[in-house]
Amino acid sequence: MRFIIPILLFLTFATPAAAQEEEAIFPFPYRLVELENGFKAYLIDAGGPGQVAFVTLVRTGSRDEWEPGHSGYAHLCEHMMFRGTERYPSTVYDQILTRIGADSNAFTSSDFTCYYIVAAGDALERLMDLESDRFMNLSYAEAAFRTETGAVIGEFYQGRANPFSVLYETLRDTAFDLHTYKHTTIGFEADVLAMPDEYDYSRSFFRRYYRPENCVLLLVGDFDADAAESLLRRYYSGWEPGYTPPEISAEPPQEGSREAEASFSGRTLPWLAVAYKAPAWSATSREAVACQILGRIAFGSNSDIYRRLVLQEQRVQALFEDFDLQRDPYLASVSAIVTNPADVAGVREEIEATAARFRDELCDAELLENTKRRMRYEFLMGLETARGVAFSLLAQVINTGGIEAVEDYYRTVAQITPEDIRSAARSFLVDDAKTVVTLTMETEEEGR
Repeated sequence: MRFIIPILLFLTFATPAAAQEEEAIFPFPYRLVELENGFKAYLIDAGGPGQVAFVTLVRTGSRDEWEPGHSGYAHLCEHMMFRGTERYPSTVYDQILTRIGADSNAFTSSDFTCYYIVAAGDALERLMDLESDRFMNLSYAEAAFRTETGAVIGEFYQGRANPFSVLYETLRDTAFDLHTYKHTTIGFEADVLAMPDEYDYSRSFFRRYYRPENCVLLLVGDFDADAAESLLRRYYSGWEPGYTPPEISAEPPQEGSREAEASFSGRTLPWLAVAYKAPAWSATSREAVACQILGRIAFGSNSDIYRRLVLQEQRVQALFEDFDLQRDPYLASVSAIVTNPADVAGVREEIEATAARFRDELCDAELLENTKRRMRYEFLMGLETARGVAFSLLAQVINTGGIEAVEDYYRTVAQITPEDIRSAARSFLVDDAKTVVTLTMETEEEGR
């Protein structure tokens, strides 16, 4: 594939921190097309020959569900987008994608919804026609809406069969008071159960958020850029703007640690989550980027606590950190599946002691440099396919509206020092901003 040589060159010659600061990390040429209605498309020359990835990002997720009683609608809207339009009903849409051999799917998160299709490059105009039509002209009857909401209700309860889903739901509900990060992507149970009677609201949600100025297209692969731009202008210029920003309440500073307990109806080992309030994502803030790296160094698979608790002492079945930052200030969390129910308090002490150690001491400089190199390596190795290239840029698009910040982000990564890591720990791994949730197996009395 044509991109292997530049990536290997980058891996070979861009390891020193000084070189990292000077050289661009994104190795592919691209063109930005901006339409008068606010729609943006990045035409990226990358991936295997004869293939394109058509990835449309809507900068709306569960974060944008600010109206009481209406959580879960970004995820529901993702479902409804596959119901089709008057021109291309769902069955026709599916038949066309099958006929051209396309791989198509979608997913929703807190901050965005992503729709992707991977197909042969000669199907590009067909993809433009199909996708522009459903984003502009989504159409579904109330009966179809009720059917789909039933599927979402089923999905909600299917998630309840996973102990981590229950833990995560409790964690967010406990950690947040006002911000919409309080609810998970699928929504509060009461809101999900009420969805079948909210047909009109679902249409309103789509009209407000699925607008050109709130969407970005990443077109990656083997195509002629001039022809692609011409198609974009033909198929997307008629999309009327009208995005309505959500009225999201800022989360007040947390004052004092919080704790909650959750129970799980099935068989499970105890789960433990220790979370701290984290900053919003930023490509240029050393404090924010250091917070992300801190999670890897302090609690990742190469950390001292992981080697001791998971590999050597086997006190936990799994230990994983989530210090990925969001569009607004969110959580930096550490979760563990504890082997012995009597050891939950002990594992919690180990996690909190690790946080305290990173507040007090400078991290190992060699480990930090290895971690930064690994972050760059993982990014570059994600560029193997057209879809991989698009997905590697999600954080930049969702948080900034474009891909340009990828260079700023990895320049900032290269600049992070042990002092930055300690400063981030002192700012964020603090007891007053801590939330602890334990999940245990439901007792017989609770299940009655």
